Amino acid sequence: MKALILALLTAATAVAHAQTLDVFETHGNTHYAMVPTDKAQDTDYIGRAAYKFCADQNKGSCHIKVWSDSLDKPTGQPHHTRYNDNQLADYTHGPMGVSATLFNCKIVKNASRCYQR
Repeated sequence: MKALILALLTAATAVAHAQTLDVFETHGNTHYAMVPTDKAQDTDYIGRAAYKFCADQNKGSCHIKVWSDSLDKPTGQPHHTRYNDNQLADYTHGPMGVSATLFNCKIVKNASRCYQR
């Protein structure tokens, strides 16, 4: 029984660590992040990773713009407009705990919550 519990805890820890974003630039409460290319179409992964990052920040509000790591990194505030077409998702976590992930459905074909089609 102890071995089973240990195995379950190890698996849960591995999944939690695997759901991470590569945040490479921050401007106030807005973060620019990358996800692995193999996760670029996984809407659940992007949402969970963004939620986890914002929860770890322990701030009232958090905004994340997400791109695939197969693209070059946008920099600057505001970033060049050409990056808007390549952005995968836009995640917002409000001060009341409400969060939402909207996707660029031109790229993320299986997403149902879109900000661009």
